[in-house]
Formats: sequence, C-alpha cells, structure tokens
Amino acid sequence: MALEVEDGTGKSGAESYVSVADAASYCDARGLMFSTGETVAKEAALRRATTAIDALYGSRFPGARLNGRAQALQWPRTDAYDADGEEIASSEIPDEVIKATCEFAVRELAEPGSTMPDLERGGAIRALRAGSVSIEYAGNATARTVYSIVDGILATLLKARDMASFQAEASRG
Repeated sequence: MALEVEDGTGKSGAESYVSVADAASYCDARGLMFSTGETVAKEAALRRATTAIDALYGSRFPGARLNGRAQALQWPRTDAYDADGEEIASSEIPDEVIKATCEFAVRELAEPGSTMPDLERGGAIRALRAGSVSIEYAGNATARTVYSIVDGILATLLKARDMASFQAEASRG
C-alpha cells in the first residue's frame, strides 16, 4: 500500500508528514543514510517516524488539530503559533515537523522501533556486561532516550511545560 502523505488538509488516512522522495532529499543533503534500500522499508520507517513525532511531542504542539479527531495526524493545526509569535497557517505542516520526521525516519530505517523502544523494567539498568564491555547507569539516569536533534528542531514549535503548579507568591508582612 502506497504511503499517504499529509497535504495540509487534515486527511483521515494520512500516515506521514513527508514523502519518501522528500525524506531522501533531506537526508542526502546532510549525508544521512536513507536513499538506499527498498521503498517499502522507507515508507514503513516514515510511518513509524511520524507516529513517534505525534506520540512524543503531540501533546506539546500549539493550537488544535484542523479537523479534530477526524484527522489522522497532529498536523495541520489551527490557532498555532511558533515561539516567536508567528502564526502557523492552518494548511501548513511546519518545516520543523518535516525535518524531525526525516531525522526519526533515518533511525527507524536503520533500526526499526528505535525511536519508541520498549523499556525493560523502566530502563533502570544498574549494570550490564558482555565480555569486556560493561554499562552501568547512574542512579538518576533517565529511562528514556533523548533525541537531541529532534528536540532542537521542534523546540520553536513546542509549548512550554506548565509550571503554574510550581509558582508561588511570597510577601513580607
């Protein structure tokens, strides 16, 4: 089945924010491995990458989905503004979302499931040894993988986390 790419109308059957050809162009320009291999595998990687973008960042995207729950993906959105206060057109899939999807697709093509791995026992590995190689995480190590490039690309789109519950007013009396 051919990959159905979101075109800015809020399709109910959209599976990806970016086409195979556009992802290949993005990756080729950056020296990332995406151009080789079967089209079917690339399409599957783009589907998983889009699912990861929506699952990991969707709750922090500004505005509301253009067609509400009737659309398959988190974008396009209405009443959305970037960090500079610039309005994002309701028919637009932001370039940041497309780039982030491409970055995740590279990882998904190389290792399916890598962007949303199952975490065994919450990821709280204390020690792991394989021959002469060992890994031991610090007690405060996060159980989640941090995708610095994707976090950075999407930073201008994401809403700040609500800190209201941590704020208080102090006065001297």
